[in-house]
Amino acid sequence: MIRNVVFIGAGRLATHLAVALTKRNVAVIQVYNWTPERGKKLAKRIGAEYISDLAKITPKADLYVFAVTDSVLPELTQKIRLKDKLVVHTSGSLDMKILESVSSRQGVFYPLQTFTGKKAIPFRNIPICIEAATTSDVDLLDRMARLLTDQVYVINSEKRKWLHMTAVFAGNFSNFMYTIAANLLREKKLPFDLVKPLIKQVALNAQHDDLFSLQTGPAVREDSNVLDQHRILLSVYPRYLEIYQLISNNIIHYKKEHGKL
Repeated sequence: MIRNVVFIGAGRLATHLAVALTKRNVAVIQVYNWTPERGKKLAKRIGAEYISDLAKITPKADLYVFAVTDSVLPELTQKIRLKDKLVVHTSGSLDMKILESVSSRQGVFYPLQTFTGKKAIPFRNIPICIEAATTSDVDLLDRMARLLTDQVYVINSEKRKWLHMTAVFAGNFSNFMYTIAANLLREKKLPFDLVKPLIKQVALNAQHDDLFSLQTGPAVREDSNVLDQHRILLSVYPRYLEIYQLISNNIIHYKKEHGKL
């Protein structure tokens, strides 16, 4: 079993994961972060040692978690050598082999969720995707993941890249659509609360197997009068208009190509 962990990084994902592991009696013994304020804050919260020098990383941990942004990870891997220790990153888009120079035992521990703010997200609702260079290390990561959730999936680096990209569609893009709606409503002195029940229902509909069969709106109906009206309203917001037209056209094309609703 993995009993103690070192975290390299103290951002939102690192914080949520470190706190969740601590609650399941996996000791986080060190936290490294280049920003002292954030690193010290996380270390104090979970009873870990804060370090600002990579050379001071203990060689005695069972697992080393690189919970940093994709752009920072390549640079860090050139500065850390942990020989035969198990090291993982938490990225959805980077190959496991990026850790080859750090240790002969590389892996991935990727919680598929968006982490924002201070509010804790129950890990029991979060899929965790794991990968490792050996079967024995896959087993170790699987055991640790199952302390947090029953939704554990062994997914290789190539498939995980596709998964991450689809999560951008499902999560990041959807959130930006809400942002556009909120901005437009605010400008017209209308409360965003008016569309919150709609957002909740659409999220519930996402549990359905055939999602497109539940598609509604003027584009899927090919209602040119309403589409034209919306285009006129958005003519003073050219960027939003561009998004509206692109998505509407793709809905129409999808319906024609797949012969449904």
